[in-house]
Amino acid sequence: MEYKFTDLVDISKIQELTNLFYKATGILTATLDLEGNILTASGWREICTKFHRANLKSRSRCIESDTHISKMLVDNKNYRIYKCQNGLIDAVAPVVVQGKHIANIFTGQLLLDKPDLGFFIKQAKEFGFNESEYVKVLLEVPVIEEERLKHIMCYLCSFAEILGEMGLKELKLLESQAEVYAANEDLEASQKMLIATLEELRDQYDKLQQKENLTRENEKRWKYAIEGTDQIVWDWNIENNQVYFSKAYKSLLGFEANEFIGDTKEYLNRIHPDDRKGVMEEMTKYLNGNIIFYHNEYRIKDRDGNYKWIVSKGQITERNHEDKPIRIVGTLTDITTNSQKP
Repeated sequence: MEYKFTDLVDISKIQELTNLFYKATGILTATLDLEGNILTASGWREICTKFHRANLKSRSRCIESDTHISKMLVDNKNYRIYKCQNGLIDAVAPVVVQGKHIANIFTGQLLLDKPDLGFFIKQAKEFGFNESEYVKVLLEVPVIEEERLKHIMCYLCSFAEILGEMGLKELKLLESQAEVYAANEDLEASQKMLIATLEELRDQYDKLQQKENLTRENEKRWKYAIEGTDQIVWDWNIENNQVYFSKAYKSLLGFEANEFIGDTKEYLNRIHPDDRKGVMEEMTKYLNGNIIFYHNEYRIKDRDGNYKWIVSKGQITERNHEDKPIRIVGTLTDITTNSQKP
């Protein structure tokens, strides 16, 4: 996350400190962000407050000078002394937090030599300043030795370093708070998801229980119904290719019902070779929806090797989400004694 200088320090406290510094030393200061916005200002000269910063054109020069010099601070430990576009001397020290340049501390609005009156009078005319008032405040601008300015900048560099350390502590605190906040949000989201999942699972479980109970009841009714008939009930699970036959299968072919719980290949192998192709074609037609009901007559071999004629009927009882058949239930009826087929 990106933080501004104003997020990391108490600007009002810095303003108090720089005000006290100005009262004690007469050295003015200003704190600016990298866009040239003034965050604090202490002891500014009237030549700037009443003229340079009050005029639209000259103020744009001030901002251009401030932003230009901040870009020259390639070495975060250095300060720069420069002449602004309006003719005064300024100096700047960078404020660095965790290796990132985020603000500048300025001092200046001073001169290193006596003012060039010709330059400033020409400037007054250019911007429409009152010449006499402008020259008056110009003469109030202090002229100091460059060596003294360097000492002042050493102090301001130390001050900037302290601000950077304060900003770093605040940055780490903000990052920790952000991590805690993010962790709490993740935890809350996980809790909500878990609650929703539990509720969904509970709902699905209840529905599954209801479905299983209903299935058990239906299976009981189904078993009671088929045990009272001589018909054989078959149940084909298409997905796993398993076939179940009711107990009456023994009386038809002489097998135990559980001997034929297997895949359809076992059953097809007992169908008469002449009938096998027709049985498969008829079932395929039904599964593809080409015929409404499955009904077929064919011969099947019993345990002793004799063939019996049967009628097989079936109906799709279950489909998947793609509407494809996955289960067929039907009956087998022995018609050998009634059949006229050879």
